Amino acid sequence: MIEEGGFLYDSDSYSDDLPYWENRKNKKQLIIPYTLDNNDMRFATSQGFNSGDQFYTYLKDSFDALYTEGSTKPKMMSLGLHCRLIGRPGRIQSLKRFLQYVKKHEDVWICKRIDIAKHWIKNYSDI
Repeated sequence: MIEEGGFLYDSDSYSDDLPYWENRKNKKQLIIPYTLDNNDMRFATSQGFNSGDQFYTYLKDSFDALYTEGSTKPKMMSLGLHCRLIGRPGRIQSLKRFLQYVKKHEDVWICKRIDIAKHWIKNYSDI
């Protein structure tokens, strides 16, 4: 991606919890990490979720840990969502409940990766 250029960000990394800059051959690429654990793809794997309640509980527990840690240091929680997985009637309710839960907390920003990229570029381009 860095060699080809023209991409605002890359999300093909599991190596960190916060965005960072990758530098190669005098080119800089923003990396916005992705996650496999907070991911609805786990509905389709043998070691995954078999109910919406499991998905909700895992997301809530992950959020609670990061929210607590975030009181002293910024944190980002990424969710991997795919319309044909989370969009099933028995699963979408878990995502709705999770978003309602998150919205009850202060200083939380729910956004898309493009929004994170624009924020990071605006505020941390000199890193």
